[in-house]
Amino acid sequence: MRRKISLLLVFLALACSSVFAFQFEPLVQTFDVSGPNATKTFTITNDSDDIIAVVVSALVRTQDAQGNEVNSDASRYFNIQPARILIQPQSSQIVRVQYRGPRTVTSELSFRIVAEQIPYSQGRIASAGSMFNFLYVFRASAYVLPTQIQESVQITGLADNGDGTLAVTLSNMGNVHQILYDCTLTLQDESGNTIALSGSEQLPGISGANILAGTTWTKNIPFPEGLDSGSTYRASLTYSFDISNQ
Repeated sequence: MRRKISLLLVFLALACSSVFAFQFEPLVQTFDVSGPNATKTFTITNDSDDIIAVVVSALVRTQDAQGNEVNSDASRYFNIQPARILIQPQSSQIVRVQYRGPRTVTSELSFRIVAEQIPYSQGRIASAGSMFNFLYVFRASAYVLPTQIQESVQITGLADNGDGTLAVTLSNMGNVHQILYDCTLTLQDESGNTIALSGSEQLPGISGANILAGTTWTKNIPFPEGLDSGSTYRASLTYSFDISNQ
């Protein structure tokens, strides 16, 4: 039995080693509405020994009431050249992405630039008949910056769910996205009990999260020990201001 498992693992390793692979860089770009910085370049590197086909596209990036990412077509905002590419083995291709959306941007616009590998058989039997068909997708972050940057993320709602969790509502009232690094949430109940929460265990979905400009979303965190349940709560949030990633 062990021999069969070992042979299967070896087979999987060999199968995966022959999978087409590529790199897409950089994974974060910021654009101006006009001028030289309205055009940025991305590099696709084919690390495999086969020709690969890649399609590059743009998506609008927003967030729903739970902070989940929502995407829609953004082709009217960008000119991408080339958008469909065949890349030779062990070689690279430069892709130029030009912003061509509104020239007046008072609140940061958020996008994804997506590089997606598509099937390419080079005249061989179609990949649908293969046991393995791993295709890579890279999703880079792209932001169009406003002229002036204002940051402000605030706690705008707290509610005891009654199930051992606390609903925390955050609102980005600034005009740029904010990544909540080194964030601390300080809570106080009506009895004056005060507790400070930090880290991913105490603030799941909040610590290190990216909240886009103008969005409001709610996350449920474990109800903090030391606070009265069913109370009215006061809160403050501190974090390191950083818009450089994600």
